[in-house]
Amino acid sequence: MRPVALENDEPRAGAPRALTLSICIPTHDGRARVLERALDSVVGQLDSGTRARVQICVSDNGSRDDTRAILERLRAILGDALVVHRFDVDVGFTTNLLKVVDLADGDFCWLLGSDDTLEPDALRTVLDLLDQEPDLTGITVNRLNVDDADPAVVLRDDPRVLPPPGRTCYTVADEMFADLALLQDYISTQILNRRAWHQAVKALGPTGVAAGRAFPHIPIIGAMVRAAPRWRWHSGRLVRHRVGVTAVEGTFSRDLAAYTIKVTADRSAIWAAMFGVRSPLYRAAMSHARVVQLSPAMIGHYKLQPGHTLAADLRLLFAMTRHYRRLPEFWVQSFPALLVPSVAVPLAVRTAQVVRDALRRRRPSASGS
Repeated sequence: MRPVALENDEPRAGAPRALTLSICIPTHDGRARVLERALDSVVGQLDSGTRARVQICVSDNGSRDDTRAILERLRAILGDALVVHRFDVDVGFTTNLLKVVDLADGDFCWLLGSDDTLEPDALRTVLDLLDQEPDLTGITVNRLNVDDADPAVVLRDDPRVLPPPGRTCYTVADEMFADLALLQDYISTQILNRRAWHQAVKALGPTGVAAGRAFPHIPIIGAMVRAAPRWRWHSGRLVRHRVGVTAVEGTFSRDLAAYTIKVTADRSAIWAAMFGVRSPLYRAAMSHARVVQLSPAMIGHYKLQPGHTLAADLRLLFAMTRHYRRLPEFWVQSFPALLVPSVAVPLAVRTAQVVRDALRRRRPSASGS
């Protein structure tokens, strides 16, 4: 962990109180190394302009690795600016997420997955946004997607799932949901008004929060926006998302298709409860999810994974048809790819590559004729 100078930074007399920001990191066993990297990305941005306004909160969900030692070293640097809670046993993601926000006393909470990092200047950018619009209910920021196996390769989300260029502010809940519902299932890009969060949790009750399944923050954000639709989209890529999802490695034993089926079922159920399955909002959210999860290229990627079988082909086919059947584009673009058996995918990939190479070779002569 890099040390940071913690010099005094007194506010000017008579100046309005600057809003504060709590970085809220839920973590669990097996994430000590990536957690250290996440903390490092925050601590490295603390300076005389940000230190007095930023708090770091970590809720440790029963880890058995080096998490405690890492946090003790950080406390020697940050003192009371670091707040930590530890559960002795795994209490589940929902309880851990609620707890880490309960630890916070900042005006806003930035939810940060312990396997992600903040990009340089992200703290200053968000604090500036809060200074400009202190009455916001929340902010969703953009992200970079990076594969740990090859960090030099940076992937950007498909433009079709992002808000239209120039769209930044939302004061109508349904307009925000139509553009941002999918983007808000990713916790690390959400900065939330803490009081609005607690009011939404209280209004939903345990049953309403639990309806979020693997994404408990989604119904909470939904309730926040319904109560006070003042949301901002910031297209700057302020978070670095680790594509090598630890849930796939652990809970799903590297079975990417099983992970995709579970995530799709959770998203569909949450959005159905929030919007109704026949609503334009549900269709818009599922359409964005299909672009990300169910393009022909992604389907081929699932089927090329080690250990993927014909039985997995059938599970993927039936599950995706169940959840996406209401979308015409599913039947045109995704369903045919789902019908291709996994044993035939390598041949299909090689054939497509041969066709692309042939077309590239023909282009120069065609342009010169």
